[in-house]
Amino acid sequence: MHNLFTEASAHTGLARTVEQLGQPRFWRQLVLLLQQWLAFDNALAMLYPRDGLPRALEIFDARGEGNPEAMALYLSGLYQLDPFYQACQERIGDGLHRLEEVAPDQFRQSEYYLKYFHDHVLEDEVQFIVQLGDSGALSLSLGSRERFDPARHGLLALISPWLLALMTQHWQRQAQRPAPAMAHQVRDAMSLFGAKVLSERELEIARLILRGYSSKAMAERLAISPETIKVHRRHLYAKLDISSQPELFSLFLQSLGHDPQDP
Repeated sequence: MHNLFTEASAHTGLARTVEQLGQPRFWRQLVLLLQQWLAFDNALAMLYPRDGLPRALEIFDARGEGNPEAMALYLSGLYQLDPFYQACQERIGDGLHRLEEVAPDQFRQSEYYLKYFHDHVLEDEVQFIVQLGDSGALSLSLGSRERFDPARHGLLALISPWLLALMTQHWQRQAQRPAPAMAHQVRDAMSLFGAKVLSERELEIARLILRGYSSKAMAERLAISPETIKVHRRHLYAKLDISSQPELFSLFLQSLGHDPQDP
């Protein structure tokens, strides 16, 4: 009997989600529906324009402990270190994607992971992603304090087709869409960071270091040798008067107007 009531509740939740297509409460209703099927600790619906600032569409914390300061920091430029954001910009296909599938090889050793991701997104993350052509991409992120095990991944994969369809339908039905980001100048923190003192190649490598790429992975991505990567790394550290990745991350936070000493 308990399973019958659970299924009835889930069907009711699905109906309410469909009713909210194109409406302001769609994302919240969708997250609440997902919570009836599996456990997760937070959820975030985002619009990632192809050229411009991301827009948070829904922020959900299962414990009711939202952190506006952390989201403000993310939107001010830290999103550019997010492997899922990078995957969206590189036009990853529609579907359910796991963190380990999109993250650089040393992501969990990066300062972004240690100083931001682990505190706010938590231990693991999956995202449902829908590409919107030249408009950008929609994503629905689920964060968890524990790794998503095969059973939870299996359930998410099972519901993925209709969930992605609902996300697409919601986008198409919205009466008012965000104005194109190209209509105004967007602050690109990553392109501005270190631009006055670093060469273009050094800037490129600094960005990859911040995102969690190893020297070997950077070499493969840029089609140069690992030894050349190490030379560029030494030069950029010397120019910035630093000696480590944590110091590089601190400089990046400062470029966003954030004091690294703040919690």
